[in-house]
Amino acid sequence: MLQTRAWGEFKRRWGWRPAYRVWEGPGESVAALFLRHHVPGMGHLWYSPKGPGVGSVDRLAALLAERDSFAGAFCVQVEPELPDTTANRSALLAMGLRKAADVQISRATVFVDLDPGRDEAALRATFRRDARYNIGLASRRGVTAAPVPCSDENMAVMHALVAGAFDRHGRYPARSLPYHAGYWRLFEASGQGQLFLARDGEDVLAGAYVVVLGGRAWYKDGGASMRRRELKAAHLLQWEVMRWLRGRGVRSYDLVAVPRPEELGPEHPLYGLWEFKTGFSSDVREFVGTWDLVLDERRYQLWRRVAEPVARRARWRLRHSLLY
Repeated sequence: MLQTRAWGEFKRRWGWRPAYRVWEGPGESVAALFLRHHVPGMGHLWYSPKGPGVGSVDRLAALLAERDSFAGAFCVQVEPELPDTTANRSALLAMGLRKAADVQISRATVFVDLDPGRDEAALRATFRRDARYNIGLASRRGVTAAPVPCSDENMAVMHALVAGAFDRHGRYPARSLPYHAGYWRLFEASGQGQLFLARDGEDVLAGAYVVVLGGRAWYKDGGASMRRRELKAAHLLQWEVMRWLRGRGVRSYDLVAVPRPEELGPEHPLYGLWEFKTGFSSDVREFVGTWDLVLDERRYQLWRRVAEPVARRARWRLRHSLLY
């Protein structure tokens, strides 16, 4: 999802210049999006969001060995979806990469197997009992959920739900409506994004924005109102999203960020999110996260210690936007 041309062109509007690269190799070709952030007097930070899409550490090493591909870079940041294992971490360190603070909200996620060859009853039977009950409860009490267009009204409602969720979690600020609306519309126009809303009558109780690429889908954004929580609208919403995805041949649904299992506990601010998402699947995977390839030590240290904190504060103050 974050390796698409749509995402690259969207981020161009927010201070990053996209670079699209293709590496040919024996048995595997890799197409990757890198975002370049220009730092005056220092050069460029290159960042590949959730990429490059390599199948192994060895392929990543071969790709990063082509240093001429990263013109003007003092640092190349990568976060490939490689499993977070001791072997992979050791291999990344042996390549000369350094573990950085993760850019994504979490490097753990939940996958739902939508297998179109299974009927709906068989899929629901894989959910945890409370999730199945809540879906039925919402349906019996008249909650409805459906795809809707990215109209100004629908996006304003959706953004309020997203912002409310971020405020309750208290760890990360919500980005502005223009930021969210920009990529919601762009992915919708490219046929890769769909907004869903769940309602009790005319009252919107939950929303989800889903990105679809071939046989995979991602739960990009979501939120639920604190009103009428007993109706469990968010559970029915996810079920209707899954039914919609299955109708389009999608096999794998990534529910995106959950707390890392080692951090988990009832006191964790995202514990409720963990309980909600794992109600649909127990397939929790953790990836290696963000790693830095340092190409110029002096400029890299200056970026980390001085320029990056300044850039983060300025971006939020001037545009109510995060750096990445």
